[in-house]
Amino acid sequence: MCRWVRALQHLSTPARSASTRQSNGEDDAGDQSATREAVALQDLLISARLTRGLTTVVDSTNVEARVRRGLVHHARQHGRPAAAVVFLTCLYTCEARNSRRPANRRVPSPVLRQQHEQTEAAVPLLADEGFTDIRTVGGDHR
Repeated sequence: MCRWVRALQHLSTPARSASTRQSNGEDDAGDQSATREAVALQDLLISARLTRGLTTVVDSTNVEARVRRGLVHHARQHGRPAAAVVFLTCLYTCEARNSRRPANRRVPSPVLRQQHEQTEAAVPLLADEGFTDIRTVGGDHR
């Protein structure tokens, strides 16, 4: 959901995401069995960067409120704002892009549709979840 923009050019240091950790050349990027460990590592990196006062960008799909709550909690613990950048891409485009991924990286169609629905449903909730800046990219995406 909230794909935290890793590509923001003005950031002074690069960010890594759980998905990037999984696909850094050491693991099969499609192997979801490493998710728990990758998320734990991501949490450590977030805390370490925030403790040092560094701008921290989390580039991952966060369609579940409980996951977003954890990210907001990290920011609040360190007195930092939590911003969300939501890419509102039409389902057709998501499906087309997914079909071009290598077989081991494709998201099953029902999961893709569910994540798309969860993304749309989350946008109006983000301010109440504690995000202080919410940006959407795209729109009229049905």
